[in-house]
Amino acid sequence: MKILINLTLFLLGCGLLVWAINSVDTVKALELLLNLGWGFFAILLIYSLITWLDTLSWKNDFPPGITTHFSNQQLWVIRQIGEAYNTITPLGTLGGEPVKAHLLKEHCNISIKQSLASLIIAKTTFLTALIIFCIPGIFLIFDSAKIPEDFKIVSLVGMIGFSFLIFLFFIFQVTGTLGKICSCFAPKTKSDRLEVFLTKLVHLDKLFSVYYRSYPKRIFISIFLALLGWILGLVEVHLIFYFLGFSTSFTDIWIIEAMAQLVRVGSFFIPLSIGAQEGGLVLIFSALGYPGSLGLAASLIGRVKQFTWVALGLTLGWLMAFKTKNIKSESLE
Repeated sequence: MKILINLTLFLLGCGLLVWAINSVDTVKALELLLNLGWGFFAILLIYSLITWLDTLSWKNDFPPGITTHFSNQQLWVIRQIGEAYNTITPLGTLGGEPVKAHLLKEHCNISIKQSLASLIIAKTTFLTALIIFCIPGIFLIFDSAKIPEDFKIVSLVGMIGFSFLIFLFFIFQVTGTLGKICSCFAPKTKSDRLEVFLTKLVHLDKLFSVYYRSYPKRIFISIFLALLGWILGLVEVHLIFYFLGFSTSFTDIWIIEAMAQLVRVGSFFIPLSIGAQEGGLVLIFSALGYPGSLGLAASLIGRVKQFTWVALGLTLGWLMAFKTKNIKSESLE
């Protein structure tokens, strides 16, 4: 069933990709890509800075005492490896999270529980920063006379729905709801293994619910650093326009980046977000009055950047495999 679902989603994405390609001048899009030239390395440089900010943001989701177990560079390497698996596995943006937790355990002697707690918090702060970043984008969309009304409504509804889900996710953590549910069902289950698993989830829940109450300043720093990463993404979009020979406004850049990120987050269930990213950018660029071929070219640049970073992450993972430490394996204990 799981394979069937993944295959269906992949075929859906392929259908969107075919639509995106057929709806624009593909030859023109390829010509634009040739104009990029060495500008691609400038885009990679900006993206590397974004990944560094995201790493520092994640670092602030650990208790202060735990951060002495690793350097910023080690955490950055682990993050790149995990993100590579997030991209290539058919589990949305979750496939690489266990990889990160395992590497933190194996190379930094940080418990699986603590690693998973930091990753859950990091996911929350990361998406919270995205919401903050997208709010001005929504206002700019409604203030633009170029954008059709139906596009404005869809953008607003998507933003409200996404924000509501993240808010519930945050409340779920802060209130310890997961622990309460597991504590309720653990004594009633007839399976010893399930009871042990639920008990471990209770302990995990305590880690991140207590963290929110104990280190609110670190949470705000984490959100701020992640927000800086999103804002730096505007520079990346500007460079794409510049090297492809187009001029644009700061308003349009913010709208494009905000909406593109919402499309990527909203299409996490499609492997590689294939088709959704391409079709989304074609629609966004067209709505703002730019050629659809420019949107497709921008998407293809993003794909090349993505696969370049995946190759880097997998290479780092291969190199780290030769540095394995003999630390006793641990489940959620």
